[in-house]
Amino acid sequence: MTLTFAQAKQHAILAVGGYPSLAPGQTRDDRLAEVVNQAGQYLFTNSWRFRERTTKYMNLVKDQNYITLPVDCEEILTVMSQPSLGYMIEMITPEHMEALRLIGLTISGPGITHAVMTRTPPANGAALPDPILDIYPTPTADATDAIAVRYRAKWIEIPSNNNGSWVIPIPPYVEFLFIAYVRAFAQAYEDEGLEQKLAIIDQSGLYNRALTKDGLLQRDFGRIRPSFDKGVFRYLKVNNPPA
Repeated sequence: MTLTFAQAKQHAILAVGGYPSLAPGQTRDDRLAEVVNQAGQYLFTNSWRFRERTTKYMNLVKDQNYITLPVDCEEILTVMSQPSLGYMIEMITPEHMEALRLIGLTISGPGITHAVMTRTPPANGAALPDPILDIYPTPTADATDAIAVRYRAKWIEIPSNNNGSWVIPIPPYVEFLFIAYVRAFAQAYEDEGLEQKLAIIDQSGLYNRALTKDGLLQRDFGRIRPSFDKGVFRYLKVNNPPA
C-alpha cells in the first residue's frame, strides 16, 4: 500500500460526506491540500524513526560562520567533522555560541569545534527562513564534504495544484494513523473539536501500534536489544551456573 496525495484527499472528502467547506478566497483544491498538509505536519511532530535521514556531507566556506543545511532538515541528530579536521563537534546553546564568539578564538584551517542550529531573522511579511547551522570558529579555508550531518526530516508541503501522484513520505505501518489525522482535520473544519479528535487518536491502539512498529523495525533488524540481552543472560546462567 502506497498512499498518494490524491488518495489522502479522497479520505478527507469521505470523512465529511463531500467537499469540506471553504474559507473566503479558497478553492476546493486549496482546502483539501490544507487538510492533508496540516495532518502531515501534526504527524511529523513526533520523533518517528522513519524521519531519520542518512548522513549528508556539507561543505565549509572560508570566512562563513554557518553551514546551509539540507532543505528538509528539521532536527539535528549527529554532527561531526572529518577526522583530519578534528572529528568531534559539540552541539551547544545559542547563548554558549555567543559567548564563544565574544571570546574571538581563531584557529588555523577549517576545523570546527562547536555548532548550534538556528535561523536568520525573517523579513517583514516573509516566510520563516530555513534553519542553518552556526559554527565556531569561523573556517579560515574552504573544505569540501567536511561536516557529516544526520537529521530528522520535516514534512514537505504538498502544493495544492499537484496532480495527485505525490506519494506521502511515510511507511505503510503509519498510513492508517495518517488517514485518521486527515479525517480529524477535515471533520474539525465542519464541526470544530480538533483538539479532542486528535487526543482520541493519540491515545488509541492505532497510534500505539504504529509507534511500536516504528521502533521495532528501525532500531534493529532482529530482536530488539533488551529481549536479546535477556536471552543471552538466560543462556549463560543455564550453561555456566555459578560454582
